[in-house]
Formats: sequence, C-alpha cells, structure tokens
Amino acid sequence: MKVNKVMPGHRNQIVLLRQAGETWPKIAKAVGFSRSTVQKVYKEEQAKQEEIPVVEEVKPAWEQARVLSMVPNPRLMRIYFEDREEIGICVKRPQDNHPPKSQILVKKVEGEEKLYRLV
Repeated sequence: MKVNKVMPGHRNQIVLLRQAGETWPKIAKAVGFSRSTVQKVYKEEQAKQEEIPVVEEVKPAWEQARVLSMVPNPRLMRIYFEDREEIGICVKRPQDNHPPKSQILVKKVEGEEKLYRLV
C-alpha cells in the first residue's frame, strides 16, 4: 500500500484552489493526489480554521508618556500621559536621563498602581 503524506504546501494549495472555485477533479490533478484525499485534506483544513479562537484586541504592552521632571531618587522620574491626563512614576537606570518634555515608552509594573518602567 502506497502512503502519500500531504505536505503543508500542498494543503495550502488545495485550500486556495478550492476557494478560487476549482472543481475537485481539477484540484486533484493539479496537486497529484486522489479526489477523495483532496476532499479530506480540505475538510481537515476547514476544521482547523474553525478551531482557532478569535482573540479580542490586545492592548500594547507599552504606552507613550512625557517626562515631567526628575525626582531626588536617581532611579525615578515623574511622567505624564497626555491621552488620559494622568501622572505616574517611572523606574529607570541612573544613567538613563531624559530631558523634561521628551517622549518615552513605558510599561506598567504589575501590582503597582502608578508605577511604570522604561521599555
């Protein structure tokens, strides 16, 4: 008994040809498999597509902010979010100095309400 494994490239080609409106015999001839194999592969690929859950829009992990001012601690700076008019504190390295009003990218520190870190 001859066993032919349908490779991912052939699977994609089968799906694309069928979506383009080709008949099963023409698709089978184009990819070199039997009509029943082509139909089975198409059915499997459609089932895979239905299994993929729709993911809700994910907020980006980082946000834009502007530097307000430095604070006495060299590892912190005050930041301002223009879009929601909120002030927060950003953790930074002592050598990472950003001038006031410059834009930076920050990421929220989990577990802390108004604490962010540089991206």
